[in-house]
Amino acid sequence: MILKHQEKSIYITNKLGLHARAAAKFVKITSKIESKVVVKKGDNIVNGSSILGLMTLAATKGSQITIKCSGKNPDEDLNQLLDLVRKNFGEEKVSKTLVLKEKVHRGIGVSSGVAIGICSLREKIGFEFLKYNINKAEVDLETKRFNQAVKLSIKELQLLIKKKKTEDYLGQDEMKFILQAHVSILNSSSLVSDSRKKIEKNLINAEAAITEELQKYASIFKKIKNQYLKARFEDVKDVCTRLLNNLQKSKRKVKVKQISSSEIIVSEDLSAADFLALQNTKIGGLVSQYGGPEGHFAIVARSFSIPTVVGVKAVLKNFRDGEKIIIDGENGLIIQNPSFSSVQKYKNKIDEQRSENLKLNSFKGKKPYTKDNKRLFVEANVDNPEDIKNAISKGIDGIGLFRSEYLYMNRKTLPSEEEQFRFIKNSLEVLNGRTLTIRTLDIGNDKHIESIDKLVAPSPNPALGLRAIRLTLAFPKIFEKQISAILRASNYGPIRMMLPMVSNVNELEEAKKIISKVRKNLIKNKVKIPDEDPPIGILIETPAAALTAESLAEKCDFLAIGTNDLTMYTLAMDRGDESVAKIYDPAHLSVIKLIKMTYDSGKRMNIPVSICGEMAGDTFFTALLIGIGINVLSMSTSRVLKVKQFINFISYKEAKKLSNEILKEKNNEKIKKLLRKFKENLLN
Repeated sequence: MILKHQEKSIYITNKLGLHARAAAKFVKITSKIESKVVVKKGDNIVNGSSILGLMTLAATKGSQITIKCSGKNPDEDLNQLLDLVRKNFGEEKVSKTLVLKEKVHRGIGVSSGVAIGICSLREKIGFEFLKYNINKAEVDLETKRFNQAVKLSIKELQLLIKKKKTEDYLGQDEMKFILQAHVSILNSSSLVSDSRKKIEKNLINAEAAITEELQKYASIFKKIKNQYLKARFEDVKDVCTRLLNNLQKSKRKVKVKQISSSEIIVSEDLSAADFLALQNTKIGGLVSQYGGPEGHFAIVARSFSIPTVVGVKAVLKNFRDGEKIIIDGENGLIIQNPSFSSVQKYKNKIDEQRSENLKLNSFKGKKPYTKDNKRLFVEANVDNPEDIKNAISKGIDGIGLFRSEYLYMNRKTLPSEEEQFRFIKNSLEVLNGRTLTIRTLDIGNDKHIESIDKLVAPSPNPALGLRAIRLTLAFPKIFEKQISAILRASNYGPIRMMLPMVSNVNELEEAKKIISKVRKNLIKNKVKIPDEDPPIGILIETPAAALTAESLAEKCDFLAIGTNDLTMYTLAMDRGDESVAKIYDPAHLSVIKLIKMTYDSGKRMNIPVSICGEMAGDTFFTALLIGIGINVLSMSTSRVLKVKQFINFISYKEAKKLSNEILKEKNNEKIKKLLRKFKENLLN
């Protein structure tokens, strides 16, 4: 007999979803019909005759399931099952319509842009894998299975890193950092070796061992109560997810859902690494219940130029898979079941967006001048020579922040001096005469390097611990190698050295002594270097540095303000913590005054002052920063053209007037109102 197949998708509309009683009613029908039935939700497929299987789908209200019947009369059998679901399994009255009218949900817009598309509801991958005991004879086999999953996970990540190096799209630099961090976690002794020990000691399967390790980390992080570490813990969870999925591949075939540009991903919690699970980076938009505007996920979303809204309440409860929604990243809105007029309105906005992008391309070859002819400088924040090429295509003036730690990641040993030299030399050659500002090794807190982690005792509060300049001064041999590579490479183009997280003159003087020592050794060994040292500057990232900026400026050649950390340390507020995301405020008067204080100190000492944090690439702040006197802005490559265009609209005279008005203001809300009004008047 030739079997016929029929399938259809349907939404679960009863209050309790596909729970035990509902599943029992479903199985009662499947036991009587001739067709074999399978039920699918997302990537999970279960036997339609199994109550437990149906329950494991976790099909809550609003979930979409697909029922497939295979048999002699699949149409008739399928209709019986669909009818049961439509009637809410006989538990409650059926609503005439699931969504009656347009509904607007508000959140925090963290990446601008507009998209109209289909809601792709994604529940966060859980860790509830079957736990079972093994006997001693099975330990070697189970350990081998675990080791294979680790190797496969590392191989996958390394292939992705290699792929990112050959791709040319916005956001590639951030993605590579995430991938490298994940490889470092897999190579670390704690997570992997402790899981192996659990398999052997506790006689449990690999999935259970990993899950227990994850729970251990969750407990540790909870006790520390340091929200800034959340991003790091998210990385641990993402790595565990990858390991668990690779362990399961030996038991089942995993199907990866393809994402189209018309789909808008909606989830309770999205991490930066969730981008890796998406097969197509050209998705329509991203919606998350958790997250903040300055968290890692938000920064990556902006780099990819994907409309993104976070902080949207109860997404799994309020949204349905497959329904039409609109995302407005600029205003932080999600419109569910949009009306015809709303769709038309946002279609017009999308057309305007496309037209705007074409206009932006015209600024690639233009130097940034204000309306009243004041020359400004727009630079880029990058990680490697490949990123520099992309930045140059946007018409940058130079590199305002070169993150040197890129070379230290994704490896078990520290890079040699020769390797660092070649890396910097290549970057300078790509720049072809433009200035490269290299930040010396900035690790600790949320950035970890395996070979250095072994040297440093864990800190109860890494954001305030041994990091950045403190760490390199604590390990001068590491610092000396990097300085030697920089001095040797300075033969090949203009370069500046920038010291991160300097908070007092003593740190600066100690660093300069090391630089001087390295220089003397190179000369003694007859290594060719320029007659003069590259300019040495510092990153102002703490209130302590800003308040003593004049003393610091006396001892260095330039100042750069890292507004991300400066805001966090000034407000005592974690930029990645969604619980304070709405009150994390770079427009806070205290932050603005510290920026002004730093600029004034640099001006008095006759040295340049630049901005290289997120504020530099946000046109909401451009006029304020220019008005204060900042004339060098360094930002993510994705924001270069937008800022260059915006500068073209600004009058320096008006920007100065705005900054003076804001510095006299006492109310933070009024400051934001002034900034908003200035921008609106400029664009209208």
